[in-house]
Amino acid sequence: MILSSKANAKINLFLKICGLLPEGYHRLYMLMQEISLGDEISIEFGEPNSNPIINIVSQADCPPEKDLCYRAAKAFYDEYSARNAKEQCVLCDITITENKVTPSQAGLGGGSSDAATVLKLLSQYYNNPFSQEELIEMSVGLGADVPFFIVGGSAICEGIGEVITPLPSLKDLPLLLVKPAEGVPTGPCFKLSDSKNRTFDEDAYRSLMNGIFDDANMSAMDRIKAASSYMVNDLQDPAMELVPVIGEVITELKKTAPVFCAMSGSGSCVFAIYDSVENRDKALNGFNKDAFPDCFILGCQTL
Repeated sequence: MILSSKANAKINLFLKICGLLPEGYHRLYMLMQEISLGDEISIEFGEPNSNPIINIVSQADCPPEKDLCYRAAKAFYDEYSARNAKEQCVLCDITITENKVTPSQAGLGGGSSDAATVLKLLSQYYNNPFSQEELIEMSVGLGADVPFFIVGGSAICEGIGEVITPLPSLKDLPLLLVKPAEGVPTGPCFKLSDSKNRTFDEDAYRSLMNGIFDDANMSAMDRIKAASSYMVNDLQDPAMELVPVIGEVITELKKTAPVFCAMSGSGSCVFAIYDSVENRDKALNGFNKDAFPDCFILGCQTL
């Protein structure tokens, strides 16, 4: 039997760094939004095995045991076995095939979405033995973005990403993605961000953003327009210092009159939101590709 699913990517409409946690992780407040770009993940279920084998088929060049999909499957199998230890459960050998489309080192959460998709497909095959909250808890150790992809859609994500509050849908916003070939080193980007002096009234910002994005009476586009002047990615400026082409892409995209334009996550992908598919396509066709020959460029939409 084979189960398959698309693993949709995400953008961060805003990302605020609220401080450091005792473990050294950054405490975040951000809005994540699922988008139509995504990888394809399939799992082929083989014979039952008391010591099940997890195989990975992927274009990624890394040892299987370090692959996020492998780690997700192992986490699921370990938890499932522990829960059903008294029943001596026997799990199946599996082969996970990753057909990757989402660019890496982009801030689009491609690997995290793949891992979350593996958890959801395994849950489907084994008759949903875990609640959504349990899958989120299982996913925390896999990466900061993985819990969001268990929920998907539009959501405020807090803590290190594991505290998720779904929002009224922001689907069908026309997007243009431009991802430079060069990625941003996440650790140095956060370290450089920590060196900046910021004045940030967290309570006021939360109140403002929650008030706008919780308002289901406003259209998705109206909420973006209402919040656009306040939507900030605290990692954008340090990322532009480390990878200057990000700033050049933002400058070029702003010439196409988007409703909003910013870098996603820790980069290096930049996204722009347009008020119509026609204006997005006009921007896509008019973008100066000769000046950015190595960029990944794609029109897509929010989900």
